[in-house]
Amino acid sequence: MNGTSTTTWWLQMNKPPEKAELLSLPDDCVVMQVIEPVRSFYLYLYTSVGRPYQWYNRLMMPAAELQALLESDETSIYVLYCKGVPAGFVEYNMSEPGETEIVYFGLTCEFTGRKLGMPFLNWCIAKAWQRPTQRLWLHTCDLDHAAALNLYKKAGFEVYDEDTVFQQKPDPEDDPYLLLPW
Repeated sequence: MNGTSTTTWWLQMNKPPEKAELLSLPDDCVVMQVIEPVRSFYLYLYTSVGRPYQWYNRLMMPAAELQALLESDETSIYVLYCKGVPAGFVEYNMSEPGETEIVYFGLTCEFTGRKLGMPFLNWCIAKAWQRPTQRLWLHTCDLDHAAALNLYKKAGFEVYDEDTVFQQKPDPEDDPYLLLPW
């Protein structure tokens, strides 16, 4: 394994943002919950969004472990569709009482730059606050989209911690992206 030094920011909000701040998704976009997640579809979403940002964790999980995580009552996944095409997704973890974590959030490359990030994030935030939550949190790092940290702050998240760690990534010949059928 090789890697790089990476700065990670941990952000949270302890109450829903004001309704006046919210932007809506365009009429030709809809968000749907993945009711019975399957690993192949999840990995399609994960890699379509995360490949440019070196998302590897889910690719390196054993298949049975990932499928169990996806089927867990503590995991919830929603997909943003625009004109019928998957444009992004959000994954929530609700394993801690009173907390909701946005584990993964993002748009596919084809839909980045179309001003969908903030409306989709607003939708995700509003959805998270529909359950009994006192704290909504996430993390991002300097490997993510250059606008990610500012997007989260603009949406109402506040940084509560920051650290720099060595982020491992597979050696080029062992890159799990090379094994994908797409």
